[in-house]
Amino acid sequence: MENKKIKKTVYSIASFLEVDAATWGNLLKEHHIDCMIEEAGFSQRKAWFDCFNILKEELKLLALSPKTVENIFVVFEYELPRERGRRPDVLILSGTNLIVLEFKGFSQENQAQIDQVKHYVRDLRNYHQKSHDLNVIPVLVLAAANSIYHEKDGVQIVSKNKLHTVLTDLVKEEFTTIENWFESEYAPLPSLIQSAQLLFREKQFPQIKKATSAGIPLTLKKLKTIAEQSEEENSHHLALITGVPGAGKTLVGLQFVFETYLQNTKQKAVFLSGNGPLVQVLQYSLENKNFVQSVHGFLKQYAHSTQIPNEDVIIYDEAQRAWDAEKVSNSHRDSNNAEPTDFIAIANKKTHCLLIGLIGEGQEIHLGEESGIELWSNALNQSTTKWVVHCPDKLKNEFAKQEVKVVEEFNLTTSLRTHESVTLQSWVENLLEDNITVAKQLAENLFKEDYAIYITRDLEIAKSFVRSKYGNEPNKTFGLIASSKCKILPKYGIMNGYTAIPAFTFSQYYVDDKHPFYCRNLNSVVTEFACQGLELDMPILAWDTDWIYNNGWKDMMPNYKAIDSKQLRKNSYRVLLTRGRDGVILFVPDENSLDNTYSVLLDAGCKTV
Repeated sequence: MENKKIKKTVYSIASFLEVDAATWGNLLKEHHIDCMIEEAGFSQRKAWFDCFNILKEELKLLALSPKTVENIFVVFEYELPRERGRRPDVLILSGTNLIVLEFKGFSQENQAQIDQVKHYVRDLRNYHQKSHDLNVIPVLVLAAANSIYHEKDGVQIVSKNKLHTVLTDLVKEEFTTIENWFESEYAPLPSLIQSAQLLFREKQFPQIKKATSAGIPLTLKKLKTIAEQSEEENSHHLALITGVPGAGKTLVGLQFVFETYLQNTKQKAVFLSGNGPLVQVLQYSLENKNFVQSVHGFLKQYAHSTQIPNEDVIIYDEAQRAWDAEKVSNSHRDSNNAEPTDFIAIANKKTHCLLIGLIGEGQEIHLGEESGIELWSNALNQSTTKWVVHCPDKLKNEFAKQEVKVVEEFNLTTSLRTHESVTLQSWVENLLEDNITVAKQLAENLFKEDYAIYITRDLEIAKSFVRSKYGNEPNKTFGLIASSKCKILPKYGIMNGYTAIPAFTFSQYYVDDKHPFYCRNLNSVVTEFACQGLELDMPILAWDTDWIYNNGWKDMMPNYKAIDSKQLRKNSYRVLLTRGRDGVILFVPDENSLDNTYSVLLDAGCKTV
């Protein structure tokens, strides 16, 4: 074993039983510094040696031959690559089994501990190439307990003196490919922020396991072909890409801009978004304001002037949320046109142009965003320049007067954000449409796939859960989110009102882990407007009384200026309910007005925590 990390953290059972605690501990200290760029604290070192002593005693009790103990391996603190020091305590590799041991200094388990070891198992099984075909088995070891051995949610839970009982049936055969396993590719699901940083800082496309199956490379190839055609023929094209939340639409746009920048081709591209928080967070994360810009600033500069943008490819994120004429007029912008009309007019000034619209579904939450694709169709109908539309079949009928080329690769249906996004979207849809029985069945499937939807009426329980679950995983994010319609939450310390949000920037909430308002500190909150297009690993969604259940869902704060106020409110909760990558905790305050809401969420499959 020449690899230094293998030397520090991997032992055969035989070599582990012979090593002394000081030598073993010093190697783990060095490994911790390699992973975390800091020395391990006292509690971490104590946990190591508790684990060391338990394993020494329990592994001795296994009836294994001298040859077998030389070829069954124990891996300590295996660092999941690119996960900022996220490490299961112990892995044991034997035959076709990979046993994940998580040690806790408690006498009784809790749900956060169970979920933590389950997620280690899920990620190793899904994203670690050499573990795909192994039986990955979760075991939670309670170091302060005695004579405990039971199972919960698929996790075997044992006290320190019963560990050998579990291992006897699992640790029998030799494992002969330890170096290949240790060096295997690990391709996790990076967040949008992490993906953008990989692209623009490290000059590499995030090697997401699902990216190929989601169709992202093929989508990019199709877009490149259309851009080249546009340049060669001096023609104008509108490409519309649809997809569920988290399917990679934004990543497609960023990747296209990145490839243009990296290759220094004639095709210049810009990524525009009307989502102010998303623009702010991405600009902060990339330390650059050129690649990602505000759509409103772009239109203000070019829509009604003689200036012509340099970019030949203009990418508009969440294009279905483009403002209508009334919204534009009320914004004091020098225009009375709907935004798509101005975009088409800008593009018509150029000899050739490709407009790429990234289309989310059910994401319209602002006034003036309710006309959707119709605005783009109207804009093209008014254009004196010929345009070609490239879109999935489901949008074809929206452009009856235009030349349309159906591109099914422009419909992204596989999520990169969450592990079970399609099921999650269906659960949210059925919940909000009052199909509670169907929602409950879908929730059961989500829990089976380790996507948790928890519920509590005690905010401190929710906070304690996420802190316990992710306390030793600094790259994982959790935080408070809530509806912008502020009614009762401020009395629970959740300041979701209009005047409270400007106290911090969105980049401070999502990215700046040194700032007091960073999401993990749980003393700030973002609303549907600030979390759309962004995500947390496990948000705490605080439910307000603007959207309650009483023989059906009710909009309790209707906006009479909206075309359909209830639909906007429903979409707001659709956004909020789909922000979690690992799951979500719903905090429903213990108020009489929310009793029915709490009950229906339980009926829809949420589990108490």
